[in-house]
Amino acid sequence: MSISNHYRHVKPHDYETTHKDMLQASTDELIARGYAKVLEEDELKVLAQYHLEKFKNYMRPMFDKDAISTELVIEM
Repeated sequence: MSISNHYRHVKPHDYETTHKDMLQASTDELIARGYAKVLEEDELKVLAQYHLEKFKNYMRPMFDKDAISTELVIEM
């Protein structure tokens, strides 16, 4: 899986690398994919958090391969 599989419609490097901004990138990506048409706002928020965590897990081995997360805490 490559970065293009995570972000096909937005450019994550256009966002700040803060959690808040990267979560916005994930939300924007999911909206561009059409998820906002079929999901409630709270469902989209949860899916965006999952999307971001998958991306972080993809990136983590480049920095510390032992840091891959197997847990996801959803903020409501």
